[in-house]
Amino acid sequence: MNSAVITKIEYRVFPEVNFSAFEIIPYSGKLSEDISETKAGNVYACVVDFNVAKSEQAKDTTLKSVLKRKAQFRVIDANNIVYLVGDENYPARLVYSRGIDGTPGSFNGYKCKINRKSPYAITIDT
Repeated sequence: MNSAVITKIEYRVFPEVNFSAFEIIPYSGKLSEDISETKAGNVYACVVDFNVAKSEQAKDTTLKSVLKRKAQFRVIDANNIVYLVGDENYPARLVYSRGIDGTPGSFNGYKCKINRKSPYAITIDT
């Protein structure tokens, strides 16, 4: 999949209807989708990597509330193309790691990853 850089990521945990936004570092994200053939058919594996700056309690609480839960993510790139990753039947899951390094110029924040496997490709929202 060839796309522009990610500028915004939103999430909703099922059965919620409304999306909420992560405070991501713009242009830090990457979306990829790989297709593999099995005897049962194609399997689409989607991975979204992104970073959230500045480790703090509010961001920690938000990420923990979504951690490993069934969710749908709306990934928006610089061309304003909206990718929907996950649905109620094949939800996506978020995992993250927090890094706090005391050296000047180092990354202080969260490295996040969204994973989803499905017999269907990700959806482009119109």
